[in-house]
Amino acid sequence: MRTVVRLVMAACVACAAVVVVAAQSKPVTNADVIALAKAGMGEDVILAKINSSATDFKTDVADLKALKSAGLSDNVISTMVRRGTSPAPAAAPPASTGGGGRTSGTTGNQVVGGLSDVGVVTLMAKDGRKELRSAAGTISTTWAYVTQLVYNNFDGLKADVRTTDRRPSLVVKSAKSPRGRLYLVSAEVDTDNNVRSVKMGNSRLFGAKNIGAPDSDNQIECDVVNEGGDVWRMTPKKDLAPGEYGLWIQSNEMFDFGID
Repeated sequence: MRTVVRLVMAACVACAAVVVVAAQSKPVTNADVIALAKAGMGEDVILAKINSSATDFKTDVADLKALKSAGLSDNVISTMVRRGTSPAPAAAPPASTGGGGRTSGTTGNQVVGGLSDVGVVTLMAKDGRKELRSAAGTISTTWAYVTQLVYNNFDGLKADVRTTDRRPSLVVKSAKSPRGRLYLVSAEVDTDNNVRSVKMGNSRLFGAKNIGAPDSDNQIECDVVNEGGDVWRMTPKKDLAPGEYGLWIQSNEMFDFGID
């Protein structure tokens, strides 16, 4: 009986892999993006699909007008213009490990990032004001039965910037509201691979959930206040435990810090 179950599970995983490869082999087009928008997909999901796929976008003036008429946001359209016709992001070699860890058995580990419009991020804490720097992450994936687990990984076990304040604020300079785009997250320390990991939404055999945002277990609820112009203050609603944290951005970057 156990052998039969294993065979069934293996077949499901193989089918899922075929579905994923088939879906990725065809470049994303203007029509595909419009179809995603009409299906009710959010901006984060659409951007995640664009940034992780090969693309074949038409961006002449008439095409841009058609995209705007279809209800696409300026952020999505500008990303399409930047990508144009281009291959999918190249996969980087997985990190070498001594065993275990999330990179073993993964189906991908690619470097991503660089599309954020966020400028300065400052950690405002009782023990001082500290400027945070953006770190580019890598994406790793691994199968757990028929669910594909996705992690955004950042090098090192500890952020350089530290504080003892359990409820610091992040002051963010951004032309757009942080709501639904920027996430205060906790990062799990993975000693086997010397990274801090933020778990993302999961893809499944016949679909995906929250793939363009951190998993809800990693998100930290914040009060977001506009302090005038393009300056925003994000403050966690509860005290944070000692650990690793960061301001995660949809371009898979993180302004990281730690609490001691």
